[in-house]
Amino acid sequence: MGQTREWQMNNIDYLGEIKGQDQAVALLRQTIANRHLSHAYLFWGPKGVGKMSCALALARTVISQYDPQAEMFFRQGMHPDLLTVEKQENRTVITKEQVTGEIEPWLALKPYRSQQRVVILRDAHLMSTEAANALLKTLEEPPAYSLLVLVADEQNLLETIVSRCQPVRFFPVSENTVADFLQEQGIEPGRAEMAAHLSQGSFSNALQYSKSNELEEWLAGARRILADLAGGEVVSVYQAAEKMEKNGEMMSGILEAMLRDVIIWQQTEREDLLVLPFDLNLVRQLADRDTGRLCSALDEVHQLRTYYRRNANALLLSTNISYSLWEALK
Repeated sequence: MGQTREWQMNNIDYLGEIKGQDQAVALLRQTIANRHLSHAYLFWGPKGVGKMSCALALARTVISQYDPQAEMFFRQGMHPDLLTVEKQENRTVITKEQVTGEIEPWLALKPYRSQQRVVILRDAHLMSTEAANALLKTLEEPPAYSLLVLVADEQNLLETIVSRCQPVRFFPVSENTVADFLQEQGIEPGRAEMAAHLSQGSFSNALQYSKSNELEEWLAGARRILADLAGGEVVSVYQAAEKMEKNGEMMSGILEAMLRDVIIWQQTEREDLLVLPFDLNLVRQLADRDTGRLCSALDEVHQLRTYYRRNANALLLSTNISYSLWEALK
């Protein structure tokens, strides 16, 4: 095993690379500076807002305090004292075997170069009940040198796990921050602004919208779906679901944004406040719908969208979303 090393504050600021999460970054920096690290953290918040990037930044910062050469290993995409565990490609959940076969034996070994071993569990909200119970044993009696970071899109973990972690909340990123990020990636300003509007504060959603060759097709398809659902024929629900099935999460995000535009128009009748290029005649046509029903549909669509990421039946989800919109628009 590696030799004992002393904690040494250095000038490498991995957390400084995190955009749009100033509150979380400030908390973690203070914790590191005061040497009050918890043995386990729960990073939770919406998809794509920087949780995983921040977990890696925390891990690299902590490891670097003891290992002056750590940066060399990070550049190569590996460090012997950092382990990332995520859902296997052919599975819908993180399994008990991943906890008992990867995390537990890895933490049983003492640090090799640093004074701490760090495990990042990505998509912790996808743990099976058996995996969560197995992880609980590690959290109850963690090795003194261990740091475990759970990254979750949802706060649906066992209360016994949550109570043994230091929670760090992450929030949707501002549209300006997302748009600036996209432009740094080479996206032209107009497209970056539109993708930022659609992203709901998620860097990953924004990238997917901005880099897709199908964005204009998705926008046009969403307009047709809203117009058809507003026609009142129940068959339009199933037709809309079929159109959405292939790209359900992206299409439903556009529909959600368009529904918000209708509600904004109802309240203001100001075209300059609409966030998407839209058929103004359709907006006016839909503006006589009940605002309460539209708001309820907006909430329901937003919640249903999260299930696309759980490998749920895409056609069934799309049908439920279409039906919710149809009920509000008919």
